[in-house]
Amino acid sequence: MTPTIKTQKADKKSRPALLAAIVGALVGALVSAGVLVAFREDSNTRVVRTTQVATPAGTSSSALSEKVTVASVIDAAGPAVVAISVTTNSGEGAGTGFVITEDGYIVTNNHVIEDATSIEVSFTDGSIKSAKLVGADPGVDLAVLKVSGSGLPVIAIGDSDAVQVGDDVVAIGNALALEGGLSVTRGIISGTNRTVNTNTGSSLQGMLQTDASINPGNSGGPLLDANARVIGINTAIADPGSSQDVSYAIPISSANPIIADLRLGREPAFLGVSTQSVTAALDRELSLGLTSGAYVAKVTASSAAKDAGLRVGDVITKIDGSKITDSTDVLTAIRGNRPGETISITINRKGEEITVQAKLTGRPS
Repeated sequence: MTPTIKTQKADKKSRPALLAAIVGALVGALVSAGVLVAFREDSNTRVVRTTQVATPAGTSSSALSEKVTVASVIDAAGPAVVAISVTTNSGEGAGTGFVITEDGYIVTNNHVIEDATSIEVSFTDGSIKSAKLVGADPGVDLAVLKVSGSGLPVIAIGDSDAVQVGDDVVAIGNALALEGGLSVTRGIISGTNRTVNTNTGSSLQGMLQTDASINPGNSGGPLLDANARVIGINTAIADPGSSQDVSYAIPISSANPIIADLRLGREPAFLGVSTQSVTAALDRELSLGLTSGAYVAKVTASSAAKDAGLRVGDVITKIDGSKITDSTDVLTAIRGNRPGETISITINRKGEEITVQAKLTGRPS
């Protein structure tokens, strides 16, 4: 059963419930996390570079130990984690981000900066910088910001494809936008390849699930492995009224090509479907007669998918001749194209194989 996560805007007039805070929501609050951030101007503060945490011989890179501790992860990654403050026409908001280049590119969630009229980021050394939005993709809830500077602390990027259930993780973020700085929590990877549907009709595919304790304001912050490498971007929490310790992060390996496109100002292609991976359980529930593919759960009006004739209930089995085994394959295939390009989509419709042509567009505003 695919979990549904509620989304909502936080009360922007109350600091503890700022924009990125979405308790009982998706695309909102995320894993709490650490390192102090002083909210003050200090142009003379020294900028600290991050370093890779060494893994002792014989120690798994995914496990914390006496030598590889939460503190060592924070020391390595913390300086590259930033608290984000935004101003919108309806109030103020807060979230988290992390620096990926020495010249100031920062990754966060789209919902953290959505509708922002101004954005500021606070570093752990106390410095505060104005940021501009470089690019955003609401469909996958990612955004890239840019601040001025050089030699900024940079976070290490890991490989989420290598993550296993049970791996130790640490999360750093702007929990509750508390005075005095960021927060830190630890946990494990509870599950992988989760599909998370939101109450706004969007669907996030291939998500990492963690039991790391979460709070509003952590959206956009890094989920780190024991080597202080980013393996996920904290993005969603399950409704706390019906679950405990269930939160989700976008896998960094699937986010990397999107982040690269956003940095270069490339507009992502848009098909206009929400899909669910075909599994044995889904096959039993819907009598699909298939064991793989991407089940079409929603077709967006006035989209390439709608124009091509795709319908709810279709199962996408190929795109441009390449086999589609799950929903993640659909995202990957679309990401390999640009708006205006035409793709071939093969579907199974109640046992009949049909191939249609879809001219991709940009995401509607």
